[in-house]
Amino acid sequence: MELTDVKYWDDFWAATKLPSTIDWEFPYDRCLADALKMHLSGARGEVLEIGCAPGKWLHFLATELGLRPSGIEYSEAGMRATVKNFQILQLADTGFIHAGNFFQLTPDRQFDVVMSLGFIEHFTDVDAVVEAHLRWVKPGGILVLGVPNLRGIYAVAQRVLDQEILDKHNVSIMNLDFFHHLKRRFRLDPVFMGYIGSFEPGLPIPKPRIENPLQFMVKSLIWVARRLRRARFWDRWNHPSFSSFILAIYRTETLAKSGKP
Repeated sequence: MELTDVKYWDDFWAATKLPSTIDWEFPYDRCLADALKMHLSGARGEVLEIGCAPGKWLHFLATELGLRPSGIEYSEAGMRATVKNFQILQLADTGFIHAGNFFQLTPDRQFDVVMSLGFIEHFTDVDAVVEAHLRWVKPGGILVLGVPNLRGIYAVAQRVLDQEILDKHNVSIMNLDFFHHLKRRFRLDPVFMGYIGSFEPGLPIPKPRIENPLQFMVKSLIWVARRLRRARFWDRWNHPSFSSFILAIYRTETLAKSGKP
């Protein structure tokens, strides 16, 4: 079951400012970019991102690692934002950007790298979602999965600021045990599994208007924390209770290893 609908994403991406690229002053972008660059350094060929709007991570992998980008995006607004972003950034060597329901598409080809960042946590049957990802990965290819960590201190802050945001996420998968489960379930070879991003004050999302004194206090603390978090010193400090993101990178089985003809 989906925890969000296409209208939610159309509204979200319609408001996106372009161009959209990695912001090295934003700790979340910086930490995730460093991790992808480190652990995908040997990747070659083509990358497919599921939930690709507005294309900044595909642009990053294309320019930093030379991967040819393609994407699938649920909403028409997100697809248009991605295409326009690539045009503004003059990213010429691209594959396809397809708008539609990922689960209704039958792969007509496979990719060297398949990636989704902030996608799988919007579903209840996540094993089935990951299995759908794997249909697009070449044997011996790479699967990249990333989810925000809305547990620990973030769960407390988000409940105060806007409970509905938590309701749109499957918080039960936001732990490393779940990603170890995926390793066993699909016989994947981990390249990296861990918490990244350290504390990220920008992760909790508040309502547009403050409704009570507790919300005001939490927003004020976040405002102060944003300024302290700018220092790169904090990037390497990670823990399940306060790190903002979980990243898992796996290599899939080769045909010979899996015993397939």
